[in-house]
Amino acid sequence: MRYGKFTAKGVTAHCEIEGQTVHQVSGLPWNAGYKRTGETYKLSEVKLLAPIQHPGKVLAMALNYGSHLHNAPKPERPEPFLKPSTSIAGPNDAIILPRDSTRIDAESELVVVIGKTAKNVSEKDALNYVYGYTCGNDVSARDWQRGDKSWWRAKGSDTFSPIGPWIETKLDPTNAQIIGRINGKEAQRCNTSEMIFNVVQCIAFISKYMTLNPGDMIFTGTSGTPDALKPGDKVEIEISGIGTLVNTCK
Repeated sequence: MRYGKFTAKGVTAHCEIEGQTVHQVSGLPWNAGYKRTGETYKLSEVKLLAPIQHPGKVLAMALNYGSHLHNAPKPERPEPFLKPSTSIAGPNDAIILPRDSTRIDAESELVVVIGKTAKNVSEKDALNYVYGYTCGNDVSARDWQRGDKSWWRAKGSDTFSPIGPWIETKLDPTNAQIIGRINGKEAQRCNTSEMIFNVVQCIAFISKYMTLNPGDMIFTGTSGTPDALKPGDKVEIEISGIGTLVNTCK
C-alpha cells in the first residue's frame, strides 16, 4: 500500500494510493480513527506533497556505503546525525541552493519511516517498528560540511531533505535498487544490500539511545561520489519497489 499526502480542488489531506486512484484518509495511519473518508481523486489531478511534512525527528546515516568512504576507514558502529524537520521538502518542490555555498550535492537514499514507538528494540524485532519506506535526497553543502564545526546547515538547510513521492509499506529493505539522476544522466547507482549497517542494525542502535516515534525518519546513507547541483537542475531519486522522487533546483 502507498500512503501519501496531496492537495487538489482546495483540499489538502493524507491519502492511500491504489494504482491511479487516490483515496482520502483521516489523518495519520498510527493515530486513532484512521480510515478512508470515501472521497477519491485521480492521481493525475492531485499534487503530491511530502508524505510526512513535520516528522518529530529526521536522522541520517553517515558513511554507510563502502563506495562513499573516499578511503576513510569503515565506521565501527552506525553513525547517525540529526537533520531538522524544517529541511523536509516534497515531490516536485524546489531545492533551494544557498548562494553562499560553493558546492552542493544530491545524495540518493532509502528512507525508513517509523510506525510505532521504538525503544531498545532488538535487530530481530526492528522491522516490526517500521511503517514503510520512501525515496530521499540528503542534500549536502560540501564546503560547509568540511569547514563548519557541525553539519547543522550543510545537511539541515531548508529544502535539504526532499522525500516522496509516497510511503511504500511493502518493501524488502535489504534488496532495493537506488538510482540517482541529474538532468536524466545517471549519477549514482547502488543496492541497499551494500549498506555497511543495514536497516535493522540502524534501528536497533539508534533506539538504544534515542526513542523513535511514529513518523520519525531515518535516511540510510548514500553511495559513490554524488554530483554537484546547479540552478535549473532536475534531480530524480528512483528506488525499485517505491517509485521516483523528482525535484528541481533554484
